[in-house]
Amino acid sequence: MHFSDYLIVSDLDGTFLGNGKLVPRNVEALRRFRDGGGMFTVATGRAHLNLRSAIGDPLQHVNAPAVICDNGAYLHDYASGTSFAKDLLLPHDAAELLEFTLREFPDVRFSASAVSCIRSAENAGLVALDMATYDPEAVEIRPVEEWPLDDWYKLLFFDTNERLQQVYTAVQKRFGERMIPTFSNTWILEVQYPGIHKALGLQKLKKCLDGAGKRKIIACGDFDNDINMLREADVAVCPANAVDAVKAVSDHVLCHCTEGLIANVIEAIEQGSI
Repeated sequence: MHFSDYLIVSDLDGTFLGNGKLVPRNVEALRRFRDGGGMFTVATGRAHLNLRSAIGDPLQHVNAPAVICDNGAYLHDYASGTSFAKDLLLPHDAAELLEFTLREFPDVRFSASAVSCIRSAENAGLVALDMATYDPEAVEIRPVEEWPLDDWYKLLFFDTNERLQQVYTAVQKRFGERMIPTFSNTWILEVQYPGIHKALGLQKLKKCLDGAGKRKIIACGDFDNDINMLREADVAVCPANAVDAVKAVSDHVLCHCTEGLIANVIEAIEQGSI
């Protein structure tokens, strides 16, 4: 079958991956999809610096011009090794967010996703679990008072969901619509500008695609930070493990991510049901 009319954009954790690992059915189906002219990429809350730990060489799976990183804050082309279409926090906003964090939540661990590194004051607890997924040379540990403020894409908080709910409420109260919190999973809360989301990343990607308007865009995701992208796409798909808010905006709820969601999407295209 020819798939040249389709672009699949998938979230990574909980969608393309099953229990943090590649699902063989997805890999096999994607090979058939790409060979038939289909285009695939990933839209993730991750940076390009911690994608390889999850999927190996991204170019073995992705054939679109770029991957959508940090919830749409920038695009990364693994073929050329370049990042572009960057949206960074302004230094004065980064400084204010950092000061707020240190004053209000001294017990909560956090890190900054920066242009060339993941930066934290310590490599411990849940931060250490996250940093273990990054390319080793991309991990930067230094005292907070030495942090640059001009290279942040976002700030990440790590704690129990109960504690992060408190952080969420406090960030909303303090910053309103200037900077907003979004959960990427139950133990990571991210703060970025309100206009930064995966839908923006998808819009950026469309601009660097030849004939993008001719392709039906199928977006797949499972968590809060996928909702805007699902609304932006022509077809919204989620796995059975998705949160209720994601299911509510999806056109199709398919199998659990561990069973090969992307393979099921491709089979649905072949059957004419998507």
